[in-house]
Amino acid sequence: MAQKITREDFMISSDPGVRIFIREVSGRKRSKMPPILLIHGGGAGGLALYDLPVAGGSLAGDLASHGLKVYIMDVRGWEKSTRPDYDTNRRWVIAGSSAEASRDIDAAVNFIIERTGQRQVTLFGCATGGHWAGYYSCIYSYKVNALIMLNSLYNVNAPWTFTERYRNPLDTTQFYYAATPVLRRSTAATLLQIWNNSIPAQDKTEWYDPAVVQAYAKTAVSFNEDSVLEVPGGYRAESFYTAQGKGMWHAKDITVPILVIRGALDNWSRPEDMKALEEKLVNAPKKQFLTLPEGTHIVFLDRPEKGRAQLLQAMLDFNEKRPRKRR
Repeated sequence: MAQKITREDFMISSDPGVRIFIREVSGRKRSKMPPILLIHGGGAGGLALYDLPVAGGSLAGDLASHGLKVYIMDVRGWEKSTRPDYDTNRRWVIAGSSAEASRDIDAAVNFIIERTGQRQVTLFGCATGGHWAGYYSCIYSYKVNALIMLNSLYNVNAPWTFTERYRNPLDTTQFYYAATPVLRRSTAATLLQIWNNSIPAQDKTEWYDPAVVQAYAKTAVSFNEDSVLEVPGGYRAESFYTAQGKGMWHAKDITVPILVIRGALDNWSRPEDMKALEEKLVNAPKKQFLTLPEGTHIVFLDRPEKGRAQLLQAMLDFNEKRPRKRR
């Protein structure tokens, strides 16, 4: 019999006037492993990525079935979290910056610590979520049990698929603010195209269950009245500069255990990111690196044999309780 999974939703305060959505996912089975916080990236929000109401669509539910207390958060402007009144007429505004996301993550971590009585939280972030989690871990290492990054860019100058899209043609070293809206808007079809573009097979269902795909697309765009994903787009400028080696944080400042995972079919991160992290994570007490040979950008929504099962097991194995680090 499948274990019963329970869910409870909360709205908590972050910066003044900003309210952050958090979902707690847990099962009857309880382990001594630390709680884990799942952080979305620059595309779909937390529920669309980590807790779809279909079989094979809830990473949070699968982690909870192994005894983990799992939390999903939405950074300001995603899904149910509130969005500041960004001035969208000023194209150079970095809406949803790493600094803002870090403060939202800190609010979530403090909530989890208070609710569970645990002293530290493990962070998992996909793509920009991994970048935000790395930024946060450099500042609040004493609250972080471990850091797990999936398909994230790192601060190294290397070829990047999206460079030309975001590059200012008059100065190729600069982000093209004038042509990039402050808020990102995407349709369900666009989100699915990004996913499909990294899958080499003609029959995409080799990689994913159509029911998961349908639930993902429907959920991702369901939080706006016009059924279009609309989220802060500042991560695009930060990612552009990160891909040029002008990033927001440095691996030498990571002093917590870290697991770096990359899907070989991911079209956002690069092999050079993992290589640079291997070389520059000189102060992490433990570091592991894993490449999923058939993993896509959102491998946790793919079929188990395409990397999802391996990802889940790696997360469970790495999330062990560690001695608390003093401030």
